[in-house]
Amino acid sequence: MGFFTTLGSKISHAAHHLGQKAHSVAKKVGKAADVVGKVAKGVSAVSGVLASGAAMIGAEPVAAGLLGVAGAAKAVEGVAAGVSKGAKFVEGLGTAVDKGASVVDHSAHAIDKIRRGKTMSAVGDIAKAVDAGEAAAKSGSAARKQIQRKK
Repeated sequence: MGFFTTLGSKISHAAHHLGQKAHSVAKKVGKAADVVGKVAKGVSAVSGVLASGAAMIGAEPVAAGLLGVAGAAKAVEGVAAGVSKGAKFVEGLGTAVDKGASVVDHSAHAIDKIRRGKTMSAVGDIAKAVDAGEAAAKSGSAARKQIQRKK
């Protein structure tokens, strides 16, 4: 293999690895954000109920404090929802980069096999490249839709 083939292979392997890593980390962050959002929702509901009970018995300062806790919990729930949505976006981008690197890698292997005269064995790599290309296009389209403004 020549210099540029080796360089391209190393770049595609690095992009493939980074895409997998971004996908993995974003998935974990999304799960953690979802858990935080659920806990904050529970805290908000409980403190709201306690605040209404405190107001019923005449403990307005306690009710005000509990309503403050409920409001803060709602804010945390909103932030967690935003983080979860951002993590899903990054996960989609990581998948798109990963699949794009797979297309490059499989295409390079197919070209090398064709250069060596092994055209029939290159068919498998071409099929893998096409499949990875379709998956990359699907992931990229999903990411593009998330970027576009909602009307």
